[in-house]
Amino acid sequence: MAESLKVLRRRVRSVKNIKQITRAMEMVSAAKLRRSQTILMAGRPYAEKLQELLGHVSGSSFVGEHPLFQRREGNRKILVLFTADRGLCGSFNTQIITKTEKMLEADTANQWELVCIGKRGHDYFRKRRWPIVESVLALGGQPDGAEARRVVGYLLHRYEEETCDEIRLMYTSYISTVAYKPVDAQYLPLTPEGLGLDTGDEGPGFETDYIIEPSAEELFNSLLPSYLGSKLYITMAEVCTSEHSARMVAMNNATKNCTELGDSLTLKLNKARQASITTELLDIVGGAEALNA
Repeated sequence: MAESLKVLRRRVRSVKNIKQITRAMEMVSAAKLRRSQTILMAGRPYAEKLQELLGHVSGSSFVGEHPLFQRREGNRKILVLFTADRGLCGSFNTQIITKTEKMLEADTANQWELVCIGKRGHDYFRKRRWPIVESVLALGGQPDGAEARRVVGYLLHRYEEETCDEIRLMYTSYISTVAYKPVDAQYLPLTPEGLGLDTGDEGPGFETDYIIEPSAEELFNSLLPSYLGSKLYITMAEVCTSEHSARMVAMNNATKNCTELGDSLTLKLNKARQASITTELLDIVGGAEALNA
């Protein structure tokens, strides 16, 4: 019985220590979530308006033969996968990795290469047969403009050199503190559908006339790098915000579980201690009765 009491006390202390850790991690994640939300909400309107503008422009006649707007028939594709660098965030990493793996396994007709933004996705696919051609492994839970520009430069170089025919993004979109969803989006080439433009009954080949000054070439030289950079940066912000949200919720649930487990173990400890005291009292009373006999 003494050993049982000792084990129970040790377990109660362990649960209390774990509870302190999970509560601290929840508070840290909540603070990081607020900072990430500020960045995301400030950047979303700019990125969405830029995407809307390009969506309308992409259906215009002056797009011409610009390489970033031309569909290609090849099967060489790059998938940019966004995951977290760390775990302890529930099913956040598992959902996006599972969705990615299912898509790659189902699409055997194309040759896929991976660009991994986040250590979890990189570590998972490094052990599989899918080639990883570029990676970012130390974002630290915050979007990084310098890394975003570096990755955009790499992707543009690959696309302009025609060593790949299509680039897609696989990431987690932030909806609210308790909700997020995996998203598979086209990055290059730029098309009205890929840019989120609802073409309706007009179909993807509709045209809209614009007056461009000074020229379409100068417009694209200024607009396209801004769009591609903002798209990748805002995607990083979406993923980081979703990660902090998922970790905060996971740590909150862990804290509640620790509280319930601690209460259960404390009750069990009290019952065991009371049983031990009762046994000792019975031994004393029995001994006294034996002496009086």
